[in-house]
Amino acid sequence: MLSEPRSISLVCELVHIPMKHTADHLRELYNRVCRSCGYENFIRTSSGARIEKQEAEGEGFSHLNLAGDRIQFTDDHVGISVDQFARKVSAVLREAFPLLRIPVVLVQQATVRVITTPNSFKTAAEYLARSLFRIRTADLELLGRPTSVFGFRLVFPPTREQSHGFNTRIESYLRDGRSLYVETVGTFKIPIQPQSLQMVEENILATAQFSSEKVIPFLSRYDRREDED
Repeated sequence: MLSEPRSISLVCELVHIPMKHTADHLRELYNRVCRSCGYENFIRTSSGARIEKQEAEGEGFSHLNLAGDRIQFTDDHVGISVDQFARKVSAVLREAFPLLRIPVVLVQQATVRVITTPNSFKTAAEYLARSLFRIRTADLELLGRPTSVFGFRLVFPPTREQSHGFNTRIESYLRDGRSLYVETVGTFKIPIQPQSLQMVEENILATAQFSSEKVIPFLSRYDRREDED
């Protein structure tokens, strides 16, 4: 069974109708969210602004990108939980929607990236090759050089019952060969009005739930050793 997954990166992107934000409105939004959500720096960009916080140690960062047609939140290697991230996104949007006069979100994408470690194999590549794909060592030797099985993708399209879809990427984690990197992206195409911003938070949590309750248990079923043919 795979180890308890650990979130390493969370992203939420909200696409809205194209707009032109004024510098004053962007600066005012920064003044509000830096107090309530911990952002520290304001940087003007060609299409809007980036509000950010860089971790003092390590490579972690929090970015809030405001462009002419979208808002994107990224928290990468900062130790934030999915629940905390979802609440932060909601807090920023409650300020941003009326201030920037955004009438509706057309599409939302939520991305949850986690790492987990196989218990029955020394590396994630061995887990993928020996158990999940059942590739025999002798077959890999036919390739004539050392080979590492890297990863694959699962696609879950919308259904009649569920209008949203998921796309999951599974591969060896580049920073630690023992760990498995699992990225799940949820795409939600039901428009979200300013009075229904709780849907944004719900969609983030739904993506995390799909990863933890569907994808990880599926992958855990293959964390076992069996004799090769």
